[in-house]
Amino acid sequence: MGISQIISVAALTLAGLLPASCHKTSPQQKNTPPAALAMATTGTKPVDVLHNLGDVMLTNHYETCVQLGGGKNCLLTPKMLDKHNVQITMAIESKSAAGKTQDLSVTQVVTRTDRPLEVAVGDFALTFTPHLN
Repeated sequence: MGISQIISVAALTLAGLLPASCHKTSPQQKNTPPAALAMATTGTKPVDVLHNLGDVMLTNHYETCVQLGGGKNCLLTPKMLDKHNVQITMAIESKSAAGKTQDLSVTQVVTRTDRPLEVAVGDFALTFTPHLN
């Protein structure tokens, strides 16, 4: 197993330990103009319509839960790397009617704060601007 595979397995394992409910809900401070709706593909799976989350306030090492609708939530967990760069772990989960996790997709990106970001997570394409407290 390569290092990247070990990291992927560790990230999925840790994401499985995420609590069943969201701890902190991000207030939408100001909305950016909606992005054009687009269809994209990753590999062989089609990606859902682009979800524009607008400006999202994040706190270093604390989860922020954003509801995407249709029983799906996106958990954003930032980790400041330096003054301008942040590593964001994004986990999109859907739950069954019984409250059990049905589907979980996790990805991790490194980006600059206060700059728009577009990323595909599982079957979702998300765009938002991360701001850190």
